[in-house]
Amino acid sequence: MAQILCAMKSLLMLPDFPLIIADESVDARIIRSLVDHGYNVYAIIYESPGITDTHVIEIAIEKNGFIITEDKDFGDELVYKKTQKIGSLLLRISDLPIESRIHLIIEVLSLHAKSMSNSFSVLTSKKMRIRKYS
Repeated sequence: MAQILCAMKSLLMLPDFPLIIADESVDARIIRSLVDHGYNVYAIIYESPGITDTHVIEIAIEKNGFIITEDKDFGDELVYKKTQKIGSLLLRISDLPIESRIHLIIEVLSLHAKSMSNSFSVLTSKKMRIRKYS
């Protein structure tokens, strides 16, 4: 599957958005849609399944990436423990149908990319919060 994701990056890749590190918790259909929309995605589920959150953060640092996750523990690591100041998006939208989730994520990334780059952001079905690191 990793080869398929790499092959799909092609000319559609968005140069202004960093590599997305999709945590293992992110639905494969969301990962596929991100790739289809031109985002460069490193999917933990395919590349390094079973690694710790700390290791996911290390990969994001190493690759200058942006983490997308559905795991609330990343908030503890990145915001409260101040492990690192890397961009991340916590998805709290499991109450929506998958098509709506995908549409919302793509829309948020395209509209808020710059403000999310050095922030911990949370996306719910009702609102988007962007918390800049101090």
